[in-house]
Amino acid sequence: MENYHITHDDDRWVLREEGDKRALIEAATKEDIIAETRDYMKLRTASVKIHTVDGQIEEERTYPRDQDPRATKG
Repeated sequence: MENYHITHDDDRWVLREEGDKRALIEAATKEDIIAETRDYMKLRTASVKIHTVDGQIEEERTYPRDQDPRATKG
């Protein structure tokens, strides 16, 4: 499973693959980057960690959503 991070960078929000400095998607707001990430992940199996402005991990989402371990028994 691939790992991605949504982080705040200067005056924008960016999606990057873990270990890559290149921004895959950029957006002005956190809501916009999350929406664009949802579309980008439609054909991928991945984990996306969403960070706060100060860099702390706020949430983790698994794509496709049915792959989320919290949705499974055990």
